[in-house]
Amino acid sequence: MSRYSFLFSPRWLKYIAMTIIVVIACIFLALWQKDRQDQRQHEIETVNANYSSTPVDITSILPSTSATLDEAHEWQQVSLTGHYLSSDTVFARNRTVNDKVGYYVVVPFELTSGDTIALVRGWIAEPDQVPPTPTGKQTIDARLQPAQDGSEDNNPDGLIKAIDPARIPGMDSAYENVYAEVVHTGNGSPDETGLMPLPKPDLDPGNHLSYMLQWFTFGIMIIIAVSISARRERRAAAEAAAKVTGDVEYVVVDKEALGAGAKISQPGNRYGRNRLSSPGVHGRDEAEEDELIEDRFRHS
Repeated sequence: MSRYSFLFSPRWLKYIAMTIIVVIACIFLALWQKDRQDQRQHEIETVNANYSSTPVDITSILPSTSATLDEAHEWQQVSLTGHYLSSDTVFARNRTVNDKVGYYVVVPFELTSGDTIALVRGWIAEPDQVPPTPTGKQTIDARLQPAQDGSEDNNPDGLIKAIDPARIPGMDSAYENVYAEVVHTGNGSPDETGLMPLPKPDLDPGNHLSYMLQWFTFGIMIIIAVSISARRERRAAAEAAAKVTGDVEYVVVDKEALGAGAKISQPGNRYGRNRLSSPGVHGRDEAEEDELIEDRFRHS
C-alpha cells in the first residue's frame, strides 16, 4: 500500500478540496489585482500623454455631438470658441479640492457652431461665492472628460450630483457624452475670477501590485502547509507501523511445569530470557540442573 494512501481518506479528501478552493480563490484575487494594476497604469499613461497636450479642435476628436469619448482621448485639451450661457449655471455638489468639500461651477458653453458643451469653470466653497461669468465671445482651452450618469439623481434646483449634460439646463444640441474642465494657468491658486482650479489627477499607482503578490504568496503558503501536514502524518503512520510490526519476543510457558514448582528464570542464561528453572536448586552446573528438571517432570 502506498505510504500516502491516507490522502484518500474522507478527512484528507475534505482538506484537499478546501485547499483547492482556497488556492483558486487566491489566484482569482491575484489576477483581479493584476487587472486593476494594468488599468491604473493605463489611466496614468493617458493622463501623462494628454494632460499638457496641445489643444486641438473638438471635431477632430468628437465628429458629432452624440459621439462617445474614447479612453485614449480622456484629458485631451481642446480649443473652444463661443460664449457662456451664464443663466443656466449649476453647481455640482460634494466635490473635494485640497481636502475641502465644495462645488464645481458648471456652465453650458455655446460654440460658434451652435452646439453646446458643459464646462466646469472651477471650484468654490459655497454657491453664493461664485464670481461673475465672463461675457461675450470667448476662446477657452479645456480638457475632455466622459460624462457621468445622473439618470437616478434627485437634484434640487441649481444643483447636480453627476455632471450629466442631460440634467443641465440650456444644453440644446449638446455634446451628450462628454463635458470639459477649463484649463487654468498658474500654480493652483484661485484665478483672477476667484475660482479655484481643479487639481491634476492623482498619479499614484496604488497598492495593486503588492496585493497581487500577497495573494499569490498566500496560495503558495497554503499548498506548502498542506504538504507539510501530509508528510508529518505519513511519518507518524510509518513510525506507528514500525512499532506494531517490529521484533517481538514471545515466551512459551509450560503450565504443568509451573504447577510442579518451576519458575521463570532471569535473563542471561543459555536458554534465553524465559527458561523454566527449578526453585531451590543453586550452585549446580546447567547439565545437572536440566536433568533434575526433566526427572521431576517425568515423575509428576
